Amino acid sequence: MTYPDPAQLPPVSVRGGTPQESAGGRAVRTVLWVVLVVSVVGNTVASYAGAGTWVHLVAGVVTAACATVLAVRRLRSGR
Repeated sequence: MTYPDPAQLPPVSVRGGTPQESAGGRAVRTVLWVVLVVSVVGNTVASYAGAGTWVHLVAGVVTAACATVLAVRRLRSGR
């Protein structure tokens, strides 16, 4: 098995985030996390309140979409 030459590896940022990540990318990630948390909390409150099935479905779809987008962005960034 061959190992890559450490001198040829791309630079790594120790401050979190990739070197090419812009402020806009961080803002999108923050908004996705906020929407994810709000949808999970909304689904939990709907469970205790006895809300209809459609409320759970909407919250579940939003949660799944946010989690998927966050995971894809993370995998594409190479971190």
